[in-house]
Amino acid sequence: MPNALYPPLKPRSFAELLDAVLQIFRLSLLKCLPYATLAIIAGQLSTLYYLWRGRVPVLDTNDPVGVTIYGVGTLIFVMLAMTILLRQSTIAAGRPVAGSADLLDTLRRAPGIVAISLLGGAAVAVLMVPALALAPPYRTAAIIVMLAPAIYIWIALSFALPALVLARKGVLASIAYSFRLVRGNWWRVAAIYCVGVGVILTLWTLVAAVVAMAMSDDGADDAAITRAVSSAAILAVFAIGLTFYSALTLALFGDLEVRKATLR
Repeated sequence: MPNALYPPLKPRSFAELLDAVLQIFRLSLLKCLPYATLAIIAGQLSTLYYLWRGRVPVLDTNDPVGVTIYGVGTLIFVMLAMTILLRQSTIAAGRPVAGSADLLDTLRRAPGIVAISLLGGAAVAVLMVPALALAPPYRTAAIIVMLAPAIYIWIALSFALPALVLARKGVLASIAYSFRLVRGNWWRVAAIYCVGVGVILTLWTLVAAVVAMAMSDDGADDAAITRAVSSAAILAVFAIGLTFYSALTLALFGDLEVRKATLR
């Protein structure tokens, strides 16, 4: 690959960045799909647990088993998402993928990944939990007011994990590095995220419509087969969406790095 997609050689325009995202996604989809599928399944472990118990699939903080399964599933999801990011960086750089090297690399950074995830979640929770604790007449207004700073913090922290696994920085250094990358580029980052989320939601909506049509006749003899195929299709779409979002994160992270480098 004469012109590697990652890291970029120069800052990219909005259109060039989106083109890089699509190229990374196209080149890495099949090689990342197994990890993405496992990640989506892991993220739904608590839901499967509650359904198995015949309960509403909503996290119950009074159920230690459910909370534990939720925590483990979330950790596995994040670890596999970082593995996808590492694999895509290898592919985008034009290097051969070496077996499970990316997974082992992620596992070595597990403590840092957990620490950043907890710190990032705590930073957003500090803003949102007080609003959620208010009485119903004031809760909605408080959530709307606190949503803006929560989104700002989330975007500012969104490159902390990539900094840990790609730039090989420590926990606090990764968080600070993410803030530096986003500073002065917040609106650009937010706009690109919105485009990416829009693409994913459009894909999900189309598949959901097809699935709903296929499952509309519950009395059909092949209803069980239809449901199984529909569930597999939904799982595949979520896995594809995760792979696309990871490609977007990688392309954006590389672009922000080269932008900051050119300003030094």
